[in-house]
Amino acid sequence: MNLQAAVPLPAAAHDTSAPSDRGYEERVHRFGDGLVGVATLPAGRAPRATALILLNAGLVHRMGPFRLYVQMARRLAAEGYVVLRFDQSGLGDSPLSSQHSDNRKRDEVRAAMDLLEREAGVRRFVLGGICSGADDSFNIAPLEPRVAGLVLLDGVSYRTRGHKLRHYLPRLLNPLRVLRALWRRLVPRREPPRAVGNDDLRDFPTRDEASRRLLALDARGCQVLLLYTGGVASYHNHRRQALEAFGPVMRSSNMATEYWPECDHTFYVRRHREKLFACLQDWMQARFPD
Repeated sequence: MNLQAAVPLPAAAHDTSAPSDRGYEERVHRFGDGLVGVATLPAGRAPRATALILLNAGLVHRMGPFRLYVQMARRLAAEGYVVLRFDQSGLGDSPLSSQHSDNRKRDEVRAAMDLLEREAGVRRFVLGGICSGADDSFNIAPLEPRVAGLVLLDGVSYRTRGHKLRHYLPRLLNPLRVLRALWRRLVPRREPPRAVGNDDLRDFPTRDEASRRLLALDARGCQVLLLYTGGVASYHNHRRQALEAFGPVMRSSNMATEYWPECDHTFYVRRHREKLFACLQDWMQARFPD
């Protein structure tokens, strides 16, 4: 658990998302059980009291899809927030952990929070990420009292009655699609192998458990941002669906939801990234201004 010396990193000259005066500095750390991460800190000013920790999106390196996490960290650091993006065990530059524990992911997040407490003096944290990074954040947050917020990008949700109506009704009103479906049923054919889908890859709790978690997080004042894109239309397809899925807790002032059907899962398009960064900046400044 020894912390190695932090090494400053130069800003990427080709990164157009970085402010012209930078406004941030970056340091690479090795901590915990060999974990590797980069802390992005505000330059020339004391950091705010709340830090953001970004968790790997699937098997993607700590840079995030198409360097999304790098750009996000620098934008928020320029606004005074400390951001740590690190590779979880067995991903990116972090070796596979030698420890066999059911709590490995939680222990890694705790080590990350301990690191930022020592290095930056912050004691309150927001966990977040895309896809599995959102899943891990949602699974860990209820167990960690230092977690004061969640940023869940294409995170937990469930197919509701409304989702099914919105998904199937336009197809039923399309005669060509109806005929194709009937043809597939009437004409016997060899069934293709079942494709691996979202349900096979995500780590969602049961719907009842997810609702209980949100109620518990709300009761302790945890701020939660649930943002969904068109990339997860297979299970979330409307701005109202979080309320449908989780119930009245979503009316709490601690909960915020967004649905951006025009955006893809990785925010590949530049204007979609700009929209995301602006949303996160506004949300962080409103919920964690100090």
